[in-house]
Amino acid sequence: MIDIHTHILHGVDDGSPDIKISIEHLKLMQEAGITDVFLTSHFLRPAFQNPVELITKRIAELRDAAKKENINIKLHRGAEIYLDDGIHNIIESEQLSLADTKYLLVETNMTEFPADLYHILYELVRAGYKPILAHPERYMNVMMKPSIVEDIIHKNVYMQINSSSLLGHYGNSIQKTAWRLLEQGHAHFLASDNHCRVPIYDHNLAVNLIRKNIDDFTADLLTKTNPVKILTGEKIEYFYVKSIQKEKKGFFSRFFK
Repeated sequence: MIDIHTHILHGVDDGSPDIKISIEHLKLMQEAGITDVFLTSHFLRPAFQNPVELITKRIAELRDAAKKENINIKLHRGAEIYLDDGIHNIIESEQLSLADTKYLLVETNMTEFPADLYHILYELVRAGYKPILAHPERYMNVMMKPSIVEDIIHKNVYMQINSSSLLGHYGNSIQKTAWRLLEQGHAHFLASDNHCRVPIYDHNLAVNLIRKNIDDFTADLLTKTNPVKILTGEKIEYFYVKSIQKEKKGFFSRFFK
């Protein structure tokens, strides 16, 4: 499996405080079956705006330490980009894309979408980028009206759900919203958003729940197939539920039994 959203890069944001903690979590991730990890530290002006040189140094340090500990996980550069006006102008210079591709992991205000959200996303798409909205289930606008996610997907934006949301770690409302988005096919990636705050990594538990309540195809699509396509540059479908339903009758009914 590939985890596209983590904060395990040490000493750069509100995630891992030091390299020792990062290594401990990489070991847990390897035990859970993770082969690749995207190091998506926050890029939030001005609170988290680390120089490119610092991020590059930290990644090199973590790769060296992981190698010494016989951790066979590939570490990929990335960022969780807070959407603000003009952000599309600095993505290349700040090296904020996922593994130097056109894919971006982005986030916005949790309590209320900014009035210019669609405009900012439009500017990114027009510039050739492929935004992935992190944890849509945690935004108040989505919890109040989950159907808004389909509208955003139609604007060429992908969705990444947190495994901890499916497990109920953020509360019932977020859990319910996460499963609803997943059931409707409005999720393209499942990731941990691991901030290294507790000494556990239960991402694989959420994956197993998807296998049990929906099917293997969806679990693999969100944790293997689509993440691999980020690295290879292949096209990722925005809508995939209809094709699944044709192949498997009662695709969603099983989840609600």
